[in-house]
Amino acid sequence: MQKFLFSILMAVLSLMATQAQNRYDVNGDGAVNGADVTALYQYLLEGGDDEPTPVPVSRGIYICNEAGWSEVALYAWPENGVFPAWPGIVSSGTIEKNGKVYHKFDMSDSYFGTALNYIANNNAQGSQVDLMSTTLGDDPVFVTVYVSGDGKVAYRVDREASDAAEKSHVIYEMNVGAFTQAGTFAAAQARLTELQALGVDVLWLMPIYPRGGGINSPYAATDFQAVNSSYGTIAALKSFVAKAHELGMEVWLDWVPNHTATNAKWVTSHPEYYKKRNNAFVNPNGYGDVYQLDYNNTSLRNAMNDCLKFWIDQADVDGYRCDFISSSEIPASYWQEAIPLIKSYKSGKNITFLGEADIVQDVTRLANVGFDYDYAWNFQGEQMAAFGPNGTSGSDLRSRCENFVNASKGSTIKRMMYLTNHDVSYNDGGKTLAALYGNNRYAFTVLTFTLYGDPLLYNGQEIGTTQTLNYFTDEKVNWNNVDNKMKNTVAVLARLHQEQPALAARVEPVFLSSDNSGVVAYTKTNGNSTLLVVMNVGTTAVNAKLSGVTAGNYIKCLDSSTIAAGTSTDAQPQALTATPTIALEAKGYAIYVKQ
Repeated sequence: MQKFLFSILMAVLSLMATQAQNRYDVNGDGAVNGADVTALYQYLLEGGDDEPTPVPVSRGIYICNEAGWSEVALYAWPENGVFPAWPGIVSSGTIEKNGKVYHKFDMSDSYFGTALNYIANNNAQGSQVDLMSTTLGDDPVFVTVYVSGDGKVAYRVDREASDAAEKSHVIYEMNVGAFTQAGTFAAAQARLTELQALGVDVLWLMPIYPRGGGINSPYAATDFQAVNSSYGTIAALKSFVAKAHELGMEVWLDWVPNHTATNAKWVTSHPEYYKKRNNAFVNPNGYGDVYQLDYNNTSLRNAMNDCLKFWIDQADVDGYRCDFISSSEIPASYWQEAIPLIKSYKSGKNITFLGEADIVQDVTRLANVGFDYDYAWNFQGEQMAAFGPNGTSGSDLRSRCENFVNASKGSTIKRMMYLTNHDVSYNDGGKTLAALYGNNRYAFTVLTFTLYGDPLLYNGQEIGTTQTLNYFTDEKVNWNNVDNKMKNTVAVLARLHQEQPALAARVEPVFLSSDNSGVVAYTKTNGNSTLLVVMNVGTTAVNAKLSGVTAGNYIKCLDSSTIAAGTSTDAQPQALTATPTIALEAKGYAIYVKQ
């Protein structure tokens, strides 16, 4: 399912500007540019459950009149002609979906398979919303039209997709103290529209709790029901979450179930919550700043669950990234009790659990306790990092990718794909993406967004930061040091991940054959959404002949040789045969979207 239907990528916004089509001037400033993306999202109101309730529908367009128009008409015409549809297609009836009533507009066969423009119009009151160009296929299109408080029109488009599809996420790990110079919830809130425009829809906040233990680790909390005063207040966190929700983003808190700081409140108020050895508190893994909690104590389990409920009540958070779940001190039985309890705690509230472990391949004892996501730890550590900066063999890289996908498929747990995070960047020797992967880092970024699972960005990664970010001191991200090639590559990938059902978390790649030893290529298909991904990890430019491509018209939406200059590309479709020849620069990559 696609949550929002925009142009295939932000490049098309530039194309729209060239065409000077005023219908894309969402914020009414007389220009068509990236600000309209932000403006559209600002006016957009979330309309209930993101996952559509199955209803018996046929292909066509369905419009939910949330704007309260007295009538709704639908106009459709191709770029190069006029269909005999004026003055509009009349609704043939209604259906109910997610508790809302949608008007159905039947489309004749002549409307399918060609790019069309659409307008939903309120003739009686002179209001209209211009839906961006799209091509109708076999999947129905559901449009919800909204009007903001100042009268501006926005809309949301959901597409039905095949059963293999599910909501895609782009996850962003944010250290609140490092994200802005002020290091506060309020300052971070002011920049949420930037992340939303990028395509981020999940914010994972590193621990927000007061720190103790002597070395200022955010993973040494003194109170699980308080916030770090340098970040602000609980009220400020609540405001941050509310703004994120307004922008269509979820907020997950970092949860530290294994231990607390050595000077935590519980150490004196509830010493029975802690594991003892020879009547002394225990430092797990030799960490001198924290004490091990005791999950044999029912009261401790209940207290931890109460803290999880606390943040749902106080700040309306949407999930938890659970630290160090591989700890042998936290039994699987705790998660079997806690996860269903928290998920069902508040009616209508969806809570997601991400576990910090490779559950699928390593910590298999937790495979059936309820986690929604795990870390694709093996992919980052044993595959990408092992291939490293000097790898040039496409067959080796393909084998690594195939091994990972084969190990993942069939699991009910979604994989969080990543190249770096706070541990990889700082704890594991202080290594940047360049140090870890060299010039392969760009193609590897493409892999994390398109191979399988849902991608993670660590704050600053989206601009290709060269910092390793000491999170003990909340070292600030230098937003002025920008690698434009990485920045623009991530911008295109994030938007594609949100827009293309082919990039849903569990859609498997189909690897293609190539006549070049440095090339890896695969397609991803889900319903009417098909992507072709091709990359060259070799050190020389190539003209690679592929086989196994589904012939048709494609738009090249990402080209490594031009992406540093900006996200605008030639948005004109090009015909690809089943055996196309693709030109790639050394360490180059390209993505094509089938029309």
